[in-house]
Amino acid sequence: MFLVAGYNGIRITSKDGQTWSKPELGKEGQVYRAAAFGNGRMVEIGTFGGFNTMASSADGAKWELGTRDGKYKEKFLGLVFGNGTFMALGGDPVSVGQSRPFVVLSKDGVQWDGNAPIDGKYMLRRVTFGNGTWVGVGDRGRIASSPDAKTWKDADGTKPIDTLVDISFGGVFVGVGLHGLRCTSADGVKWSEPVRGQEGEHPNSVVFTGKEFVAIGAGATYLSQNGKDWKRVPNKNAPTFATFGGGVFVGTSWRGRILRSTDGVDWKDVHKCEQPAEAVAFGA
Repeated sequence: MFLVAGYNGIRITSKDGQTWSKPELGKEGQVYRAAAFGNGRMVEIGTFGGFNTMASSADGAKWELGTRDGKYKEKFLGLVFGNGTFMALGGDPVSVGQSRPFVVLSKDGVQWDGNAPIDGKYMLRRVTFGNGTWVGVGDRGRIASSPDAKTWKDADGTKPIDTLVDISFGGVFVGVGLHGLRCTSADGVKWSEPVRGQEGEHPNSVVFTGKEFVAIGAGATYLSQNGKDWKRVPNKNAPTFATFGGGVFVGTSWRGRILRSTDGVDWKDVHKCEQPAEAVAFGA
């Protein structure tokens, strides 16, 4: 099932990425910013004023909702499922010099541990899990890895100009960023020299389909079977955020547009939400 979430607490699901359910809505001003599937649950996290909000469901119809006081400076902004655990990523995104990053863990998206501060000055925004290791990318070029989701170590030699926007695992870790930026790591610690694309092509999402990495950006999609050798293909109508599942790609774009593709290159609008959609995920 695909899940899309976003502004005013919207939640909407689809089995094929083509036909979408009637939307569930939350409160005005509530924003779900990330979503993930795992342990038979679909989970979303986001913000509502100074509070963090969480939603968890086994079927997309009945939702268990929760809130946590974020004090306007401990905001949930990212979510991933790996190693049997949901991990919410947080911090203070508007602070200067120190965003006080933290993670919060849960098995079901209903009961969450307390905020666990992690090492480093800057927030992690996207994380993936592979080879027994959590690897995250974040602000000002930050790349960090952890064996246990608690102790994090930054990769050496990263630069703000090489900030990665998204990361995926498929035998190796692949990160993507502005202007077609791509780099690869076997262990999440040592990374290849960055490879760049054309100016203005900004992959915001990279997914591993089981056969290849697909990095989707404005104007071009980059394809690779090994994370090192890439093919650039001009794309059409690409979304801002995208995921892959059931043999198709589904993405979201402003304002409330949901798009579908069979190849990650040619995208078609399939649904329009009244509220802007931000997060998209796939799972069973």
